[in-house]
Amino acid sequence: MTMPYACTRCMMPTEEAVCPVCGAKTENAQRIRDALPPQTILHGQYLLGAALGGGGFGTTYRALKLESVDPVRGEMVAVKEYFPHSIAARSDDGRVVPQRNDAKLFTNWRDKFVTEYNMLLEASRCPSVVQVLDLFEENNTAYLVMAYVEGETLAHRVREQGAIPPEELMRMMKPFIENLRMLHEKKIIHRDIKPANIILKGGDTPILLDFGSARPNDPDSRKTILISKGYAPPEQYEENSLQGNWTDVYGLCATMYFALTGQEPADALERKYAIKVKGSDPLVPIQKLCPRLKSQWADALMAGLAMNFGERPSSFMALETALFSESKPDAPKPAPIIDSAQTTRTLLAAKRAGNLLKRFAPQKYEGILREIDRISRLSSIAQQAESLQQLLQGSGVIFRLLTNGFRKA
Repeated sequence: MTMPYACTRCMMPTEEAVCPVCGAKTENAQRIRDALPPQTILHGQYLLGAALGGGGFGTTYRALKLESVDPVRGEMVAVKEYFPHSIAARSDDGRVVPQRNDAKLFTNWRDKFVTEYNMLLEASRCPSVVQVLDLFEENNTAYLVMAYVEGETLAHRVREQGAIPPEELMRMMKPFIENLRMLHEKKIIHRDIKPANIILKGGDTPILLDFGSARPNDPDSRKTILISKGYAPPEQYEENSLQGNWTDVYGLCATMYFALTGQEPADALERKYAIKVKGSDPLVPIQKLCPRLKSQWADALMAGLAMNFGERPSSFMALETALFSESKPDAPKPAPIIDSAQTTRTLLAAKRAGNLLKRFAPQKYEGILREIDRISRLSSIAQQAESLQQLLQGSGVIFRLLTNGFRKA
């Protein structure tokens, strides 16, 4: 059903070709390939305006949740349509139809789209995450309805106005990081935190968008390769790699690096290659690009960008502490007593467990074995013990049980 009810940009009632309120022209509304035409009504209540954006797996529209049709009145929302362009096309009647040989894949991906809704529903209780309102199926596909957030992305703000002063950025990001702790507490990792996925509501309140890549923080769940160059940590370049809260910490620290300097951080893959071949990291220390940045802030952000996840703050809570805790001169504490023999036995047991499980999940446990090798080369027994503990906590129940069994044998 398509009828001219409202402006495709501001969604105010009008049937004019040029909106008398905002000046938008109807003919300029649809610029995204295969997007549904403006004025389409979905699910009997969502009046579509202009398409806001599109990617490989979907299209997002500005829309109005209709309370009445005459006069047009309702709540502005955003509607995301599942539409994998690589394996499907739009038919004349508006349906999304998979190619003949891709029907099963289309259905599997649609199920993941619905899973995103369920995860977003859980995550949207966090004040700094876009709120989820509805999910429905129509046109042989699925639609996710979210609150419409008015504002510009952090990426757009920096590109248009330049780097954000340190005190201003930290004032904006402190409540944002505090709120995002809820994601990790609910065992959700976003996996695609970057400036383009943060919108500044009202000019200075960050809201996290796009949970299409989010996954449960479960070491045994499948993790696909996902790359946003400059913002993805090295573990995201490997399928079924060990990913966790520390993965999001890298993305957020890379985002803050960009906001403070106006420059994107060096890509993790390029850094990995340069460190291996040239022995030097091409990531420019943040204080060289932003001299006004306090040392405490700089140290926390650079730690969050560490190549080895065991050297990063392990969660948003740990990052918040590193950034904002008041540093007071304390009396030196005695070093903890570390049992060297026990640490060595645990390392050997973990390696044995990894080699055994590698037969069943080669890619996952190759990553774990590489991390064990890195830990074994650390010069400090205390560092080895701490890194080993983090590895065991994030590597799944089976791996921990086997390691514990081999250690006691």
